[in-house]
Amino acid sequence: MTKKYLNYYKNKYFVICVIMPKNKDRLKRAFKRFISSNFDNLRKMDKDNKMFYDNGKFKELKGNCFTANMKRKFVNFFCQNELFEIYYIICDNKKVKDYFYNNTARAFNYLLKLSFEHFTKYKQISVKENYLFIDERNVRTETRSTLGEYLNTELVTGSHIQEEFYVEYCQSETRELIQIADVFSNIYYTNLIANNCFSDEINKMKNEKYISGEFYFPIK
Repeated sequence: MTKKYLNYYKNKYFVICVIMPKNKDRLKRAFKRFISSNFDNLRKMDKDNKMFYDNGKFKELKGNCFTANMKRKFVNFFCQNELFEIYYIICDNKKVKDYFYNNTARAFNYLLKLSFEHFTKYKQISVKENYLFIDERNVRTETRSTLGEYLNTELVTGSHIQEEFYVEYCQSETRELIQIADVFSNIYYTNLIANNCFSDEINKMKNEKYISGEFYFPIK
């Protein structure tokens, strides 16, 4: 799971992307194939040394480093063989009150809680093993223990979800699935702010059932 553009003063939207793998091992192997087959092009577009170390060794994928063509290539490469499902959580920052983000951790937790309620209520997601691996970047250490407790209190004891939630914050460079989520999050966010420039790719993902759910806040 990854989140994009929580700075609501500068960004119109806040997008969370949740990747639910159907076959983790095959998806991780696909990740490695994507890196190896696009290694040179990825290095060329890494202007700020976010995806590669100074010695040229690969570090991690970052969607905001990708060119438009590479983003399209990414969608076409990964959206085959039905290896995963995507769930998007989209907050329209123009429509929320300023105080909503006074505590960003609380806002993030609340959005996750509402979205999981929505996805399970409408049978878009089957929550059986509730393990959440979240990019630790920009998350204060002292707030990392609150999400699991909050979701278990709000969803397991007060909702129709039966299994307990376990949350782990990870360094994105150590988790292939977080990096995949980062790129898909960036593609969706860019489509929102740039005149639907990836509408063909988004529609492809919807038509082929890769996007299994979208939750909008405030609720439409």
